[in-house]
Amino acid sequence: MKRLNTLLLSLAALIAQVAQADTPSPLSLSGFGTLGAARTDNANRAFRSNSVSDSGAGAAFDLSVDSVLGVQGSLQLCNRLDLTVQSVVRKSPTGSYDPRITWAFASYQATPELLLRIGRTRLPFFMYSDSLNLNYANPWIRPPVEVYSLNPLSDIDGADALYRRQFADTDVELHAYTGSSAMNIRGGSANLDKIRGLKASFSRRGLTAQISYARADMSLRWSDAYFLSLRQALIATGHDAIVPELSGTDGKTSFMSAALQYDQDRLLLIAEIARRNVDRYIDTALGWYVTAGYRTGAFMPYLTLARQREVSPVSTAATGVAVLDDGLAAFNAGRNKAQRSIGAGLRWDAGRNVAVKAQFERIQPGPGGLGILLPNQLTDYLKPDGPTYVLSLAVDFVF
Repeated sequence: MKRLNTLLLSLAALIAQVAQADTPSPLSLSGFGTLGAARTDNANRAFRSNSVSDSGAGAAFDLSVDSVLGVQGSLQLCNRLDLTVQSVVRKSPTGSYDPRITWAFASYQATPELLLRIGRTRLPFFMYSDSLNLNYANPWIRPPVEVYSLNPLSDIDGADALYRRQFADTDVELHAYTGSSAMNIRGGSANLDKIRGLKASFSRRGLTAQISYARADMSLRWSDAYFLSLRQALIATGHDAIVPELSGTDGKTSFMSAALQYDQDRLLLIAEIARRNVDRYIDTALGWYVTAGYRTGAFMPYLTLARQREVSPVSTAATGVAVLDDGLAAFNAGRNKAQRSIGAGLRWDAGRNVAVKAQFERIQPGPGGLGILLPNQLTDYLKPDGPTYVLSLAVDFVF
């Protein structure tokens, strides 16, 4: 919050300097939301839309996984300067429903091709980063978690530049950004600092291609009871050198992604792949998905195949003490979100600005963990069983 307050003060100073020459335009307001319900066939496995929530949907329908309500306001302060603020209410990873400022930025149109922004915006790691809360703009009930859970930190406080230009019949956009991001997660907190990233996208005749790369300093501080007891045991037995691999403030990470989308006439095809590289605290992992949809009237059935796999675990350390090595194995397994899924869904554009969706998925966890599912007991991470089936229903709207 302190970082956001500093940014807002900077925005206020910039606005005061630039907006003196022009009369502000009226404020425009819009909103969006989703009423969603999800359930599984397994009372011992809760489905989550990300990998850091402290709860999820179990054997009874749960409204907290996908439901969201947002309001956005934009004000044109002068010919080239706009101010945008967006607030969203949805369940946080720690279980809170407090409203959260997800956008708060000033944008300056420096040239017809170049847009500069300062404040809080979206981390543009994925193809659908900008519409993570605006489910109406997405074909699915939620973007495939095998890819989008690789980075649960969705906001960035900083500055960016977007350069857009058309070459012949191809639209090109270059997006450079820098800043920091932070969030409280289940059993700890996460920070990305000194983020530096670049995204490039190309669009032509219904085909869009995108590539992205970013790197950052990473802090991931676990504070759950299991980690604290494991840490105490490692220190007490003289294996304290392992602890900095498990939790701390000295991590380095990089993120790469590539995506293709073809959206023409009735056919929709989407493919996206992403990789998270880290040197400690969480595992290095790779995720991908492919979606195919076909529109017929107001309906669009779609099919999605997705997978996330672990490339390397959090720690490869061994103590030679059976009980400690079992504890490290459970720690690694709890952070291994490997899983594969197949899902089928149907989108119905029921009316103006309203979409009704249904989605059914089969999720097979592992190897080496329970995937993005949340078990009833920590020891279950070492006991992956058969597939879990998830049924999701949602109504998306904009206003």
